[in-house]
Amino acid sequence: MHNLTLGDELSMVQDTVRKLVQDVIEPAALEHDEHRRFHAGAFEALAETGLFGAAVAEDDGGAGLGLLSLVVACEELGRACGSSGRLFATQAGTAALSLAGLASAAEVLESVLTGEKLCAFVGPEHGVCAEVDGSGAKLSGFARYVTGAAEAGVVVVAASLGDGPVLCVVEPAAAEIAPQDQGLGFRASGPASVTLDGAAAQILASGDEAHAAIARAALATDVGAAALAAGSAFASVDLGRRHAGERIAFGKPLARQQAVGHKLVEGMRRAEAARQLVYQAARVADGGGDAARLAALARLTAVDAAVHAADESIQVHGGFGYTVEYHVERHYRDAKTLEVLDGGACAARDVLASSLGSGA
Repeated sequence: MHNLTLGDELSMVQDTVRKLVQDVIEPAALEHDEHRRFHAGAFEALAETGLFGAAVAEDDGGAGLGLLSLVVACEELGRACGSSGRLFATQAGTAALSLAGLASAAEVLESVLTGEKLCAFVGPEHGVCAEVDGSGAKLSGFARYVTGAAEAGVVVVAASLGDGPVLCVVEPAAAEIAPQDQGLGFRASGPASVTLDGAAAQILASGDEAHAAIARAALATDVGAAALAAGSAFASVDLGRRHAGERIAFGKPLARQQAVGHKLVEGMRRAEAARQLVYQAARVADGGGDAARLAALARLTAVDAAVHAADESIQVHGGFGYTVEYHVERHYRDAKTLEVLDGGACAARDVLASSLGSGA
């Protein structure tokens, strides 16, 4: 059960993504992940639905369905393919919402919303520095394991210029992009390292405008990751439940063994709690409230739930849990990767601890 009833528009988003997952994404998820091959078909199919603009306001060319639409879509994607979910969360959430409302970014935003260009986003956690260069800027820095960077048509970078932030756009040809084939999770999301050694960039926003854009991106990143993790947690529980119902031990199905049943119940409990928290964060944000703290809490809770559920499901599967054919090991790898992406869980806990100390 959700903490709210989905209206007709959000139910349509859910049905659209669910059908796309069943017909296009899920059948190829294992093969693409195993061979670290970018799932281009998934990206193109998602673009055709028009959902890259679901969370963006109508005035900016989107559907105006808010962050709840991102949550609904990412949860469905997270159940089947973490790589597709991560790509969608970056394109439709992080990148799109960072660019929304910026007059200077209208052309780039349109290419993102239509899927004409896959957008990679380099967040402030990478510490990229900018210096003014004529009417633009030069960027210096290094970002590791950037989602979609290996296939990107455009790169958006949150950098620092002196004491203030700037949001910039870089053409992939101006950066050194090296596909990464040794990562643990999201193998089919086109991850790559991005080296910016004096790369020419266009400044889209600076000062307060850039600060607001980067804050929107951070909120969307946390909400998208939380929804993706919640979906993954539910998938791991379901995979464990199905295997336990089919496997016989000591004369009865594993599912009827108390220890196994308790593992599945605990995984479900954590997944449900994570889902409620991420829906609440999105609802507060869509209502105009400050949801940054709730989103961070939702992300931590959901990622912990995904790791726990996948770990326990592997135990239920026994030796089968470590083989690619049973999917659960992929959910575990993706969940563990979410612990360190976007600044990592430790950084999020530090921020939340600081807010507690300040009484915020």
